[in-house]
Amino acid sequence: MYVSLSALEKALKLVGDLADIADPASFAERALPGLAALASCDHLTYNEISPASGLAKDHAWPEGITPPVSLAVFTEHVHEHPLVNYYRDTGDGQPVRISDFLGQDGFHRLGLYAEFFRHFPVEHQIAVALPSPAPQVIALAFSRSRGDFSDADRDLLAVLRGPMTSALQRAQAREQARRALAAADGQLVTLTGRELRVLQLAALGRTNHAIAHALDVSPRTVAKHLEHVYRKLGVSSRAAAVFRVRAPDGNVHSALASPAAAEIPVVHVDGGVTARR
Repeated sequence: MYVSLSALEKALKLVGDLADIADPASFAERALPGLAALASCDHLTYNEISPASGLAKDHAWPEGITPPVSLAVFTEHVHEHPLVNYYRDTGDGQPVRISDFLGQDGFHRLGLYAEFFRHFPVEHQIAVALPSPAPQVIALAFSRSRGDFSDADRDLLAVLRGPMTSALQRAQAREQARRALAAADGQLVTLTGRELRVLQLAALGRTNHAIAHALDVSPRTVAKHLEHVYRKLGVSSRAAAVFRVRAPDGNVHSALASPAAAEIPVVHVDGGVTARR
């Protein structure tokens, strides 16, 4: 695998930009411009494809690009797409090119090309898939009218797949945590990330000194955070605050038991994730 230093520097910036995404709906908007700068292409799309509804979501770069034919035409012929079929059949999300499966003549014989791709034109395409429940396919597709994508392009997308997956899954976890907190008690959503973290640890039975050690702050700071929590929740004691975040079974509510509710993630290009509290 070969990835140039300049490409890795751009990749690091992109990974940093994606690390703080809080809403999964904004993933495509944040990711596409940076990805397009890394792998030169005429246009780039984020697609969610399912057998039942066809192309469910389609975000494109450059912004405002309009397909010359209806997306319904793509849905009609999507069963011919070699990359979509590969991802559905194998579950392997690694980058692949149309040319890995079909020569140019074979690609041109597809109804998908004759009715849809030739109007752009799209002569070459590489895609990388993100985890999704089968048989749905979530993929980023890079398209060109001239010049196929290189092995270096493929290697770079392979390096980025892990961090992109982590960023999207973390955004999904944050969204789930927000919804769970809102369902548990609307007042909880008024707490800051640090207040949530303090309440989380208190609910798990930690003393102020133990919380202070975990967060690398003073016990006095922990006490101040708890005062703010009590005021926002309308309670006057630690026990009452903890009671508010107990699920019906007596356990700490799952939204607070998960670090995703309050941790600040740091993503590395190799796909590893640490959490900065």
